[in-house]
Amino acid sequence: MLGTRKLLIPLLVIAGLSFLSACSSSNGKTSLSESTTTFYGNPGTLPPISTAPTSAFTLDVQTTIAFLDSCISDSGLVGPCHCASELLVSNVDVNDVQGLEDRMSAFNEFPIELAGLLAECRGAPRPAAWSAPSLESYLTVCMQGSSRLDDLCRCSVSRAVDVIPEQRLAEFLEAETIRPDMVDLINTCL
Repeated sequence: MLGTRKLLIPLLVIAGLSFLSACSSSNGKTSLSESTTTFYGNPGTLPPISTAPTSAFTLDVQTTIAFLDSCISDSGLVGPCHCASELLVSNVDVNDVQGLEDRMSAFNEFPIELAGLLAECRGAPRPAAWSAPSLESYLTVCMQGSSRLDDLCRCSVSRAVDVIPEQRLAEFLEAETIRPDMVDLINTCL
């Protein structure tokens, strides 16, 4: 169940971006919530309650990192997945993702928009490596003052760099409930 959910989130997010792009290009006034309600013709479905983002990004850090973690199954996907994530962050919000998850769960559909987004990001370069201060911040929080965790934390950096955008690192380090968390990243080294 957890593996399916991890895969479902990125599919939903990518589908949402493509669907949102298709809806907004038609008349510029149709929102994803309106399109979803109209598309399924269910007037009893209420749109998700809108919440203001806590950062400059439309997608929260948890959704962004969960997407990247699920999307990047091998090193060749790091660049394309970050490209897709950047497109998503600028075009959808958490409410859109929740609506897409609900739709995909209810109708068990694999959206055709997903293929278009992945094709658009094919061959995208890997993001730049973290700066030295970012790397030190990560290691400090990971090691928790214990030199016994040094090797495991240094090993986990490679996965952390893949799934945590550097500009979102501070949010990740401050978050209390996020998946993958520090333990999940360390577990990639065991």
